[in-house]
Amino acid sequence: MANSKIVNTPSQAIAQTGTTHTQRTISGTAAAIINWTLNANTTHVFVQFTGANARVTLDGSTNPTTSLGFQYPDGSTAYWTRQIALNAKAIRDDSTDVICEIQELNFL
Repeated sequence: MANSKIVNTPSQAIAQTGTTHTQRTISGTAAAIINWTLNANTTHVFVQFTGANARVTLDGSTNPTTSLGFQYPDGSTAYWTRQIALNAKAIRDDSTDVICEIQELNFL
């Protein structure tokens, strides 16, 4: 079909073989969400922010603050490409630490 485009959606991704579910605590100091080496075959990362609101920047250089960055309310999820996940930095948005639930993914 001319000019057609196939769009891959999150439903076509599965947990990356050889990786485990990871939890990361985000406190009052801006920090990288991914602080380990991703599996070489990981293409995407699924993240859930739980326990409190978080602020996130995705450019790899700007540190988020309680007034700067995308706000992810408690319970929010994000589906990021590998590079965005590696660039992502987060900080809690109030006085309660945020727990990030993180899973590496790969397309089927």
